[in-house]
Order: sequence, then structure tokens, then C-alpha cells
Amino acid sequence: MSLPTREEFQDKLGLYTECGIQHDGWCCNSCFHSIEIEGLKEDIHEYWLSVLSFRGDYPDLPPRLDLIEEFYKFL
Repeated sequence: MSLPTREEFQDKLGLYTECGIQHDGWCCNSCFHSIEIEGLKEDIHEYWLSVLSFRGDYPDLPPRLDLIEEFYKFL
């Protein structure tokens, strides 16, 4: 599987969480942290940090494209 675009990821995440309240239509922290997906290898907060980096909110966060790809598969 290849890495999704920001738009593809945002669309799938919005459909899954039914939330798009943050700027530019992204889901909020609370909705994201309520996600429970069996088999994810990292703490859900690590995925949240990877999403913040992926969407460009915090350029100082290291990109974790491996987590983005893994999380996208579950959405």
C-alpha cells in the first residue's frame, strides 16, 4: 500500500470519526483519542502526533509516515 494523500487521509478519518470540527475539516483530539482499533502497535497518542505532523500543524514533530500508512489501513 502506498501512502495516502493528505486529502485521502483526512476524508477517511472524517468518515471514521464523524468529526471535522478542527480547522480545514480535520477531526478533533477528543474524537481521535476515542478510536480503539485492535492490533495497532503504538499508543493512540503516537498516531495523533503522526497525524499532526502529516497535516502540517507542527513542523517540529518528526514525520511518522509508517504510522500514517498503518493507521490508514485500519480506517
